Amino acid sequence: MTSWWKITKFAVIFLLAILVWIFFIGISSNQSGSYFNKGHNAIWIGHAWVGEEKSYNEIKDLVDTLEKHEIDTVFVHTGPLNYDGNVDPEIYKYAISFLDQAKELNNNIEYQSWLGQIRRKINLSDKEVRINIAKLSSMLTQMIGFDGIHFDIEPVWDDDLDFIELLKDTREMMPDNKKISVALAEFIPKSVINFTEAIHEFENYNSEVNYLNVAEYADQIVVMAYDTGLDSDWLYKSLLEEQTIWLTDLTQDAEIFVGIPAYEDQKESFDPDVENIFNALHGVINGLNNIRSDKDNFAGIAIYPYWEMDVHEWQDFYDIWIK
Repeated sequence: MTSWWKITKFAVIFLLAILVWIFFIGISSNQSGSYFNKGHNAIWIGHAWVGEEKSYNEIKDLVDTLEKHEIDTVFVHTGPLNYDGNVDPEIYKYAISFLDQAKELNNNIEYQSWLGQIRRKINLSDKEVRINIAKLSSMLTQMIGFDGIHFDIEPVWDDDLDFIELLKDTREMMPDNKKISVALAEFIPKSVINFTEAIHEFENYNSEVNYLNVAEYADQIVVMAYDTGLDSDWLYKSLLEEQTIWLTDLTQDAEIFVGIPAYEDQKESFDPDVENIFNALHGVINGLNNIRSDKDNFAGIAIYPYWEMDVHEWQDFYDIWIK
């Protein structure tokens, strides 16, 4: 009887350990980046592409680079938004020419108008401002030829319901075949926020609340997984791994892109020796290999930005993610 009880007790403990491992740590495979790459990756490009006249060869070089690295979604800086929600057409006066030439070279690549602003500089509680942005978005997609609108208004947070109203207003004015994408800060689970609020109060944050609110109106969400202040490779890889797991499992309503950094800024919140293409890709791949992630909801990688990518970073991206 005693022996049977010991065996049963051991079996129960062993089973519980397996369940904890599966649901909190996860079973992992060992697939390479190319296994998860769907050829549906994104990149942010600078304002000069629509603010200055570009030659055919310059545009062709851009498109060739996108094709080689299986990037089919491009966020083209068109703003910034003015305080009233408008953008002077003069600053994107070459947009039609750029889009025409780029699409003639490859019609399978989508170009979204990237509209950004510092959140405190724009009053989204003002209905007129929101409607101006929605009208601008409709015009940029229907008349200029963009395939969608990419909002990068920072920071937005769980309680920023005016931003959600902006998405709603924009969705109502835009055709169904035009996409809305949104760049958001890293995901922090609400449970973590509640657990730590006694010792650390977050000024603003994006928990499942904001991600799910945004997903109701956006087709794509890009998590900006950089500027973390982390100072070690394994910590940054671990963060990217968990962001990939959490966000792909969170919602089926919007595609999830993981934004990774290519810039070299030295500042308190960013160390390029830690936060870089190489480490970020390995973190994402680790996340996708974990059984807790939802591969079907993962769209791809988003590189920030195009103008900072050098030959070594392109090689890392190709070797780790595509080859």
